[in-house]
Amino acid sequence: MHVDFMVIGAQKAGTTSLAAQLAAHPQICFCREKEPGYFHKTEAWAQELDQYHSLYDPRPGQLCGEASTYYTFFPEFRDTHKRLYDYNPDLKFIYVMRQPVERVISHYTHNRVREIDMRPPEAAVFSDAPYVDRSRYGVQIRPYLELFGPENVLLLVFEEYTADPIPTLYRIADFLGIEQAPFAETDTTPLHQSVGQPYLRSEAARTFTQSGLFQKVRGVVPAAIRQPIRHRLLSNKIDEKPYFSPEVRQALWRLLEDDVHTVEQLLGYSLNDWRRGYTDEA
Repeated sequence: MHVDFMVIGAQKAGTTSLAAQLAAHPQICFCREKEPGYFHKTEAWAQELDQYHSLYDPRPGQLCGEASTYYTFFPEFRDTHKRLYDYNPDLKFIYVMRQPVERVISHYTHNRVREIDMRPPEAAVFSDAPYVDRSRYGVQIRPYLELFGPENVLLLVFEEYTADPIPTLYRIADFLGIEQAPFAETDTTPLHQSVGQPYLRSEAARTFTQSGLFQKVRGVVPAAIRQPIRHRLLSNKIDEKPYFSPEVRQALWRLLEDDVHTVEQLLGYSLNDWRRGYTDEA
């Protein structure tokens, strides 16, 4: 078998929700793990493919797909696109791009709620390169466009997708050569949001809450007992995104503005919503 398509980013641009919607389509066998990240971290990838392929159980005629935003973490992982081409030169890729400053803010919020980065925003986002690098979509996706060809890379805009998911899902269906109709009944509830959602500190606890055993226990153990335990395991819940001053936002925009122009050229139209509040062009 070979995997037929991959969602490769961008980080904090709706890929978890998109992966769930793709997995619900009857013509798709989606990887059992979100973010398996096999090809960016496995140098001897060709020798361990059986392990990777064990994450799929396709029925006849299904396309196999996965979602790993790591695959576009450039320059951290510079050879991933080459490994993927050696694996399957006919791979198709889906890449979702979000207003780049908002993506940085969401990225920081994601790290903050997980207590990965507790520094003030202005101290964090300018000193750790990935915050800005992962919003440089033109840089991140260029290796795939050059190696696989633009016909095999579907570029999507996050704001268009979240405003009305179904037309975007229909575009994906056409891109993959599958039926549009099943997407009409897809649950489009956003998943994996950093704001307003509690986060379990313990990875073991997160795994347990997704298990069948937890669902059985949940039905037996009274809420008065469950909830205090749950709250002790939770990290700080963030009800609002951390404050980014206008000066910090504008500085981020200046770092990312040239890349926005590149993205507009790739898409063939202006992203006025991205520019609004930052330039006079919007």
